[in-house]
Amino acid sequence: MITKEKGDVAVAFAIQYFVCDGYEVCLPIGDKRDYDLVVEKNNKLQSVQVKYAGFYPSKGGGCYANLRVMGGNQTYGYAKKYAKDAFDILFVYTARGDKYVLPWNEVQNRNAMYIEHTKYAEYLVAQPMQG
Repeated sequence: MITKEKGDVAVAFAIQYFVCDGYEVCLPIGDKRDYDLVVEKNNKLQSVQVKYAGFYPSKGGGCYANLRVMGGNQTYGYAKKYAKDAFDILFVYTARGDKYVLPWNEVQNRNAMYIEHTKYAEYLVAQPMQG
């Protein structure tokens, strides 16, 4: 899969996770926001950035997610870090099929993250039961 397809897969799993956990999921039109979804539960709205963490054998065999916005064209490229208040929740879907839901304000490294590090273990979530 190419990078955009991996992102689409991650968004699909994020929607599935939040819907199955009782959230209403809203999709913004366009790709100009720092967040990919807005979720609402108990009258509380939260913005969600979704990332795909690929498997990198060259980095010790772990799953890493880039936490920057990359863009540009053939002559110009850029990488922009997200601000501390850019969104509320970071949802990470890994190449292994794991899902992590983290409060964005608790993420210290703003470039990339090794999501399988023990410090993120508490944010690993199981799929909620539909019901």
